[in-house]
Amino acid sequence: MIERQIKPEVAAIFTEVARGRRGIYRDHDAFESLLQDAKAALVEADPETVELIEQFARAEVPDGGILFHGLLVDQGAMGESPQDEEAFQEKDRDPSTEAALLAFAAVAGEVFAFARQHGGALVQNVTPVKGHEYDAVGTGSRSLLDWHSEDAFDDAHPQFVGLFCVRGDERVQTALAPVDRIPLTDEEDAVLRQPRFMHGIDKASGGTGRPEDGVQGPALYGENGKRFVRIDMDCAAAVAGDDEAAAALQKFHDGANAAGLYVTLREGDIFLFDNRRVMHARTPFEPRYDGTDRWLQRVIISDDLGRSADRRTNHLRVVENELVDA
Repeated sequence: MIERQIKPEVAAIFTEVARGRRGIYRDHDAFESLLQDAKAALVEADPETVELIEQFARAEVPDGGILFHGLLVDQGAMGESPQDEEAFQEKDRDPSTEAALLAFAAVAGEVFAFARQHGGALVQNVTPVKGHEYDAVGTGSRSLLDWHSEDAFDDAHPQFVGLFCVRGDERVQTALAPVDRIPLTDEEDAVLRQPRFMHGIDKASGGTGRPEDGVQGPALYGENGKRFVRIDMDCAAAVAGDDEAAAALQKFHDGANAAGLYVTLREGDIFLFDNRRVMHARTPFEPRYDGTDRWLQRVIISDDLGRSADRRTNHLRVVENELVDA
């Protein structure tokens, strides 16, 4: 996996781009203006990083992920790690971390969101939340967040995910499992490409997380030898009674454990990964709930918003909740 240090003079441009901006979480025009200006600033200031992100979007980088270091965070302006996301969205501050994340994401593709998650926020602030400790969601903590691709149950699932680490935690690791690193026999690969699996809808998306309450579909897909993934191991299972599919899924899970690449996200990191070429996971940790907890800002990215056009009826970038059959 590629890691890249962002030059200080490049990191500083997002402070200037964000200066005086307000309302990006509630005002469409304010959001679009920040996204476009931040992207333009990055393109002008750092063409080498832009080219690397474009290579990533073309699946030309190893292991489906890039970790960037050196972005700026004004911890005083950010304040405590939020327990109330809506209250943070109204905070009177320059959105410099959002500007940086949106710039990197916009080079990779089109930022979008699902109405069912975080109130449809295009930038989501993810911290451990009381009551979610043992839930298999991003706001959980004490339980392992097992290997998954985002929104595996939905045909509009994102191609890429972007994370900005506002506040790190040395106790927590984020992991990627590139699916091309997972050894499978031809027979196992073929089984995983068949609609022999139940994909539960996770609690963050308003579901129960139980496979039997979800939709049926494959775990792998892709033509001409390509291997793409759509699975959430916390919410998925083989169709009841299908022992061959269950064994293939277990082999895939064990292979992900062996292939995992682990990183500790630190303040000022941006992590981009390909949601179709890798699964990701997060190790368990003990939340503090004292305002200093791990804090990520998150965006999801599409390479083709046209796929969800019929479900973006209320907002250009927000997909409504009706599911497309898997």
